[in-house]
Amino acid sequence: MVYRGMAVKILHISDIHGERDVVNKIENLAGNIDIITVGGDFEDVGILDMLSRFGKPVYAVIGNMDPPGVRAGVQKYLVEGRVVNIGENICLAGYPIEAKVVEGLGCRLVILSHYPPYGCKVDVAWNGRHIGSKAVRELVERVRPLVVLAGHVHESPGVDYIGGSVVVNPGPFYRGHYAIVSIDSGGGVSVELGKL
Repeated sequence: MVYRGMAVKILHISDIHGERDVVNKIENLAGNIDIITVGGDFEDVGILDMLSRFGKPVYAVIGNMDPPGVRAGVQKYLVEGRVVNIGENICLAGYPIEAKVVEGLGCRLVILSHYPPYGCKVDVAWNGRHIGSKAVRELVERVRPLVVLAGHVHESPGVDYIGGSVVVNPGPFYRGHYAIVSIDSGGGVSVELGKL
């Protein structure tokens, strides 16, 4: 799965909140990426199926606004608690996941989580408080992934770093925000934040 010298190119979105109309607008982006990751709060079972029509693998985690019944309908996309190979020596792990599952895998690790790690630039709410997950922060500090893909905090789209880990919050997709994360074969990471 190599694209233009890249090991993998990821379209990361989060917080769709049931807005189907915005999904159709990514068709032009979909041709240039290898996989689509969804950081939760899609709220509509059909949205992940819509994303899969672009012909790219779709991986997702559940968000705090996703209704309890949605899990059964999206099981084939969920990566929570498991690891999948997404490119040349690159693995994607869905949070929640235990550290012992991802330690010592021997591949470059990307973690997909609804919540960003606590205490970084991309977890600051409208009131100035950090609302990320302390458990995600502990996992990041322990296993030192290459990239953390998150969402949840609409007010803080951006890129930050925890140690050597790149943390990406694209902002809410229902408002058109997305991120393209490119990982090259040497483990270099570049992030392009965009808005439809």
